[in-house]
Amino acid sequence: MIKKLMVYGSVLCVSAIALLATAQTEQSGPPAPPPARKIPGITAEDPYRHACVDCHLNYVEMNLDTRFSTLLHHWSEQVDPKLLAKAQASAPAGMTLQGKHPDATSSLTDIPAKCLVCHGKGSKIAPPFVGMIHNIHLTGGEENHFLTMFQGECTYCHKIDLATGHWTIPSAPEK
Repeated sequence: MIKKLMVYGSVLCVSAIALLATAQTEQSGPPAPPPARKIPGITAEDPYRHACVDCHLNYVEMNLDTRFSTLLHHWSEQVDPKLLAKAQASAPAGMTLQGKHPDATSSLTDIPAKCLVCHGKGSKIAPPFVGMIHNIHLTGGEENHFLTMFQGECTYCHKIDLATGHWTIPSAPEK
């Protein structure tokens, strides 16, 4: 008799616990999803509306001049070996880069549109822009200031028209 009461008591306790757990779950439901990530130009303000030229500035306080005029001046003498390796990796098969960039100061009035004259999709004279830019901006970890300063945020370059869903990269003169 005592054994039967213990069995019934145990079943009753387990059933009560299961009912309480079910009632608790039904009341609160599944956990709410996290809030949407703040994506510049999509769910948050875009501080770099002009893409390349809004990021490629002279950061005096960091002794880091990333303006294209400064970069082109250095590249006309010699491209840094690490940067050259990234550009070479995106160059068409059989193309060997020489380690110097030809004069392109005329491109400073419309960046990146005028870069595409040489760095276009099917370019046979320079690494195509798409692969080269992604390789330069999205590799290198802590050594890459685009990854550290800008967190590799895609929408700082790629702009979406929220009405049509079309992506663009705006062009503008160097600041």
